[in-house]
Amino acid sequence: MQQLINYKFTIITLGIIFFLSLSSSESINKSWLLDFKYADKLAHMGMYGFLTLVYLMERTAFLRSSQATRKIRWFYVWWIVLIGAFIEVIQPAFAGREKDLWDFMANTTGILLAYLLFFIIKKNYNFNKTFSS
Repeated sequence: MQQLINYKFTIITLGIIFFLSLSSSESINKSWLLDFKYADKLAHMGMYGFLTLVYLMERTAFLRSSQATRKIRWFYVWWIVLIGAFIEVIQPAFAGREKDLWDFMANTTGILLAYLLFFIIKKNYNFNKTFSS
């Protein structure tokens, strides 16, 4: 149970991504800010990038003392990539939307950019202060 509490922001973010991904595209109000060609790809990059950043920050805050955290961090980030692929595959059945390889590529790009950004942020920020319960 403590593991779930430690990753509460990751779980909430993942829930929002599932909800938005499995909703029909007509039921999602589009902002005027995202009213341009390929805006959905930018949204995919942003959502999965944010999920990756939140996850890495929480993982670093709660497992900072473990040396193994550094070695297996990439393993868990790959799970986020697989979740993105899984959602793309099940979208036609649940949301009436088509599978889109470019959406998956946008998800993965967001994950990779967030992974790199995380290390830039990590040098200057203590995540223990932010994510402590």
